[in-house]
Amino acid sequence: MSIARAKSVPAPRQTHGAPKLEARGITKFYTRDGNRLLVLQDFSLSVAELEFLVLLGPSGCGKSTLLRIIDGIEPCDAGQIILDGKDVTGTTGAGRGMVFQGFELFPWRTVMGNVAFGLEVAGVGSKERMDIAREYVNLVGLNGFENSYPHELSGGMQQRVGIARALAINPTILMMDEPYGALDVQTRELLQDELLNIWEKQRKTVVFVTHSIEEALYLADRIVVMSPRPGRIEQVIEVPFARPRSDEIKSTPEFLDLRRDIWQSLKKGARV
Repeated sequence: MSIARAKSVPAPRQTHGAPKLEARGITKFYTRDGNRLLVLQDFSLSVAELEFLVLLGPSGCGKSTLLRIIDGIEPCDAGQIILDGKDVTGTTGAGRGMVFQGFELFPWRTVMGNVAFGLEVAGVGSKERMDIAREYVNLVGLNGFENSYPHELSGGMQQRVGIARALAINPTILMMDEPYGALDVQTRELLQDELLNIWEKQRKTVVFVTHSIEEALYLADRIVVMSPRPGRIEQVIEVPFARPRSDEIKSTPEFLDLRRDIWQSLKKGARV
């Protein structure tokens, strides 16, 4: 079954209006061993309000770099990042929350302290930020671990802290950079389901980076398949599966055929 024919399956949530986020003509070079490497070349992308968009591609194609540029923690050599119609290129904050693959928690802070960190930086008062932090600790299922430190938590629990920390600042767009890449398969699949439940409750626009085709198909409204470096858009796929989703769709012919088609597309440009 082709990707086009898969669209006969019930469509996901529809979004309307002006783009929530735009990357316009993003170009990025890195310097390595005295050589300039072109990582992203004239990369442009629009993300709709409340969309769950997944960036999928091989290692080194610029997925994570693009996310860091959107977040403002890494500069670009050319282009603009537009959020809610405003140019936020090179700035941090401004409605963006990031979840990293490596957790990046403060080891000297408890779960509550880590989740409350962004609120503290924003100048939110002690009682209010603790109340907000507790709300999000409960949301990600870590009630009872409020006073635990990162080294006392499993990898999955640490990533829940990272998600709670990003959500606590109430971002309008949530960015997730291969957040489950370091986890075992069982934990990864459980957290995928938890993320979808949280997303339905919180109503956030999400940009999610992964190299897993199955994860992309399970989570996304739309998948942007990127080429090897320099990163360009190779293909855009409207994921046809209705929400809410469950593991059962992963064994359907439609899901398996789409996974095969995407893999064939990625193989064409693969480098060994």
